[in-house]
Amino acid sequence: MKINQPIGISLLIAGLWSSTALAQVSAPDSTSAPAADTGTGIEEIIVTANRRSENLQKVPISIAAFEGSTLTRLGIQSTNDLPQITPGLSQNRSIVGINAYLRGVGQNSAGYTTELPVATYLDGLYLPNAAAAAFSFNNIQRIEVLKGPQGTLYGRNTTGGLIHVITKDPGDDVSVDASASYGNYDTTQLNFYGSTPLSDTLAANIAAVYINQADGWGRNAFTGSEAYTFEDFGVQGKLLWRPGPDTKITLRGFYDRTNSDQGLGGQIYRGSVGADGTGNLGEYVINERRDPFAKQTQIIVSLKAEQNFDFATLTSTTGYINNKSPVFLIQSYNVGNPVAGQSAINFGLDQTAKTFSQELQLASDSSSPFSWIVGAFYYHDNTRIVTNVYGTCVDAVCAGAVPIETDGSQKTRSVSGYADGTYAITPTTRLTLGVRYTSDTKRIGGIATPLPGFPNSVPAFPASQVTQPGQPFSGFPDGIDTDVTFNKLTYRAIIAQDVAEDVNVYASYNRGFKSGGFNPVAFTNPATKPEVLDAFEIGFKSRTADRLLQLNASAFYYIYKDIQLRTTAPPAPPGGTLLFNAAKAHIKGIDVDAVLAPAEGLTLTAAAEVLNAKYVDFPGGVCSAPRAIGGDVLGGYGTTPCVLAGRRLPQAPEFSYTLGVNYALETELGLFEFNATDGYKSHVFWEPNNRLRQDGFHVVNASLTWKPLDSGFSLQVYGRNLTGSYYYTGGGDGAGGNDFGIPGAPRTYGVKARYQF
Repeated sequence: MKINQPIGISLLIAGLWSSTALAQVSAPDSTSAPAADTGTGIEEIIVTANRRSENLQKVPISIAAFEGSTLTRLGIQSTNDLPQITPGLSQNRSIVGINAYLRGVGQNSAGYTTELPVATYLDGLYLPNAAAAAFSFNNIQRIEVLKGPQGTLYGRNTTGGLIHVITKDPGDDVSVDASASYGNYDTTQLNFYGSTPLSDTLAANIAAVYINQADGWGRNAFTGSEAYTFEDFGVQGKLLWRPGPDTKITLRGFYDRTNSDQGLGGQIYRGSVGADGTGNLGEYVINERRDPFAKQTQIIVSLKAEQNFDFATLTSTTGYINNKSPVFLIQSYNVGNPVAGQSAINFGLDQTAKTFSQELQLASDSSSPFSWIVGAFYYHDNTRIVTNVYGTCVDAVCAGAVPIETDGSQKTRSVSGYADGTYAITPTTRLTLGVRYTSDTKRIGGIATPLPGFPNSVPAFPASQVTQPGQPFSGFPDGIDTDVTFNKLTYRAIIAQDVAEDVNVYASYNRGFKSGGFNPVAFTNPATKPEVLDAFEIGFKSRTADRLLQLNASAFYYIYKDIQLRTTAPPAPPGGTLLFNAAKAHIKGIDVDAVLAPAEGLTLTAAAEVLNAKYVDFPGGVCSAPRAIGGDVLGGYGTTPCVLAGRRLPQAPEFSYTLGVNYALETELGLFEFNATDGYKSHVFWEPNNRLRQDGFHVVNASLTWKPLDSGFSLQVYGRNLTGSYYYTGGGDGAGGNDFGIPGAPRTYGVKARYQF
């Protein structure tokens, strides 16, 4: 892997300076060890990456960990904002979902149609689709971003890693954290968190959030309406019962409702021309006959029971998730004319997903040289997606093929068992071995019929117009297999060595896999094969004895096979998508994280990643190019088959970094705290053919907080994307032959008042 001089210099600076430790000045579950009596130094961080509480510096995994108070200082409002402070992490906004990419591993999926290779967990509960992964609350204790496959302890669909959100447990004392903020774009946000003991053995907490961005970042040029608005209301709570000294039972409830067009209000890509001749009209301007919208309601209920025995702790985690989301968008992102080849593609869908999971885990105590975990996991998901696809209609004239309604469903059943153990060969040498066996069964069902009510629809439904999974069609005389099972063994091996009291090195091999599956709204799309990733990593973690400097680094090499991709470009049907396996890629890179605390109240942080992620075998690819304008051709792109070996993986920046400074100064007027971060990502491509490019960009955030002495009140002024960088959070070769982009947030700023006791 070649590293050019500017990148090499930047990486060296990052290595000498600091780290992802924007997080790593954060605290553990409930307590942080003070660094020194002088008030200087780096605090300990306790993480649960290995499904048990451990010091971050002793865990032989590349991790970024962020405490809730750190996220507040940085102006991180939700999981959507994590890429701003995590090198190697990118996110693609798509309909109601957030598709995460870690070290180039991810998927350009949308909505409820598939699970992602970077999983999201909430208090130990697996969230099955991208739509469930975005939320905003002020009760977050810590967020852990685990880089690399986690196929042993966490299992299926963690090929690239996982994001784990840990929320606060109720405490023994009464506490309240309430805040109100107001910002530009008429944005109001209200947060409340309260915790109280109810008896000697029972405690409860509750958190609520309301966000209303009433003014959009832009407008719809065709309708004149606001574009890129956002509204969110959520409430969650925990009831914690300790019936005995060795027993802990936690009941958790979560409700969240959002309404936004920020993940689907797309525009013709800058420099491109749409199939109807329209181009890009401005940075935050869309041009569509109808205003897009996406609504989502999430309900999550979980029960976690923990029983301590003399030798081990037994944990049972039971969860139920119910997601619903009606959506409408113009899938081709243009106005369209009632002419074949120039039409806009209207896309409405109603998505529902109901998921039940149960995990049992027995983990040994850590007092002996051998620590171990054994467990079993059961997962049951029913997803139903109803789509309506139709072309542009002006008066009684409609373009395109027969409007179609597809009512599709995918059922998933998964069972797995796992075991993982770490043995201290010597007091300074540890060997970890782990294995997991997973069996996934998936079944597709449904029916597709003409959509009534349109001039070009079919008034009656003849058998020739009705399709179902399993029916014969061209190329598949017996139809596709509608019931498939995937069995997979995943494993890991890690050797870790302490070379000094605060310095250790490690080498690891991990195998992860993402289950195969169906495209539930395309009955002629066979199930994909599972994708498999073999990861090799070496790294070190170090800290000076006085805790003034912490420096961690890792180098990794991935062999990534049978990569699953989704495309709306031909041969995908108009308004539809095609899910397929894309052969093989090699990914290699370097992560550097550091923290420097040179003086009381001052912390400098930085993190950097250099990444080389390319396909090494991709014979069945699709290349696209703008169509030559003339005659009936007004714009758009065309496609041809091509070989994509040697192309970069989507959403895989060659270089990314985060630099930060936090300075707290106590004066007679109170405590002043200044915080600033600069997150940079170099250019990326949206599709495997590497035609549409997002140039590199910075996102600079800053805040200044004032807190009077001996008071729970604080006042903060904040700004996000202060340099006004214009960038896309999603894009690619869209349906209808149009290049599209979904812009990220512009410069925002405001003031926040907060009270805590």
